[in-house]
Amino acid sequence: MVVLAQLLLATSHALAAAPPNIVVIVSDDAGYNEFSMQGAALFPTPRIDSIAANGVRFSQGYTSGAVCSPTRAGLMTGRYQNRFGHEFNIPPAYSEVNGLSLEETTVAEVLSAGGYRTIALGKWHLGYAPQFHPLSRGFSDYYGFLQGSRSYFPSPKPTRLNQLLRDRTPVAEKFDYMTDELGRRAAEYIAASGDKPFFMYLAFNATHGPDQATESDLAAVQSGGGNKKHRAMTIALDRAVGVVLDELHAKSLTDNTLVVFLNDNGGVNGHDNTPLRGFKGSTWEGGVRVPFAMQWPGVLPKGKIVDEPVISLDIFPTAVAAAGITPTPGKPLDGVDLLPFLTGKAEHAPHPTLYWKNGNNWAVRDGSLKLVSCNAPRLRNANSRGGAPELFDISIDPQESQDLAGARPDDVARLTAMYNTWKRDFPQPSWRSGGRSGN
Repeated sequence: MVVLAQLLLATSHALAAAPPNIVVIVSDDAGYNEFSMQGAALFPTPRIDSIAANGVRFSQGYTSGAVCSPTRAGLMTGRYQNRFGHEFNIPPAYSEVNGLSLEETTVAEVLSAGGYRTIALGKWHLGYAPQFHPLSRGFSDYYGFLQGSRSYFPSPKPTRLNQLLRDRTPVAEKFDYMTDELGRRAAEYIAASGDKPFFMYLAFNATHGPDQATESDLAAVQSGGGNKKHRAMTIALDRAVGVVLDELHAKSLTDNTLVVFLNDNGGVNGHDNTPLRGFKGSTWEGGVRVPFAMQWPGVLPKGKIVDEPVISLDIFPTAVAAAGITPTPGKPLDGVDLLPFLTGKAEHAPHPTLYWKNGNNWAVRDGSLKLVSCNAPRLRNANSRGGAPELFDISIDPQESQDLAGARPDDVARLTAMYNTWKRDFPQPSWRSGGRSGN
């Protein structure tokens, strides 16, 4: 593991009187159109919406991966996960070698060295062996499970991979419903936080399969259309987020807490990604564009919609900058600190170019142009041209319905060259695809 060099902790932060708490909330596999802040009438999410209402909503928020584990690796390191071979989901089997590269530094390590209590809850999906455990990767506290998915209800015979852990110790499964349990436990950590700033990474497995909901939540969605289990699971997710926000308010921490909410990748096939094309696993917008919002009252503008592209890689440098921590030079980050852009101190867009690679499925977005190559038959649709790169102008065609490749061959060649240069020095993926997309 990289040993962090000396950290320079600013004596005061230009934006806050004291180092802020930082809470990063991640939902799992939800559809792009399954939150009311996205305009989804069948999915009322008032508590999640409040993060956008009290801060900023990114209309073009992306993740660095098209499936669960790679996105988490990118978020934790602030670097394209392909740079260190974390291109696919970790196979759902115990391994001493498969996990988030020990040569990479996590945001939790940086914040911990800067005086933060670091708390992880929920889905980990970054390795099963002790050296990959959250407590070995910069977190001081952990409550959750290591595998990419598990039952929402107590399991009579949990496995080594999906058992519920407090720190490293298995605990009895006496909860009622996992989503509510994670919200409640997160609130307990906040209540006990004291004066020390904390970084909380709250990774819900909702609304990832299996599709399981409580009877009371199912009863609440009997009217209207849509997938009732997905709708009921989203009610629980929103409720749990509300428990966390309420505890921040009860402890008078709201104003000095940076809260980030995003989904981990595009919605899985069967969820509602309207109006985007594609779904989880693809590099079309429906596979990598996600609901993404951020609040920090008094620092970030309220109710602002940001239309410039941002990416989950930005969470690492933004959190570290908010904390007033300057790490000594190390491996270069691909994410950028969003605070100057969001507070009006920098006018340029955060990212002129973004990239994605999931095996033979790849994309590059430069300005408003996006070149997409989808080479997995299961991810194509009737509009696909057999895996040949397709070119779109996202500014006028976010649905990726009008392929411009034939009319603009120079742009196809230019973006293809950019993509090939970006991936030129990447290692081979550290493992093959982990089978089912979420495990």
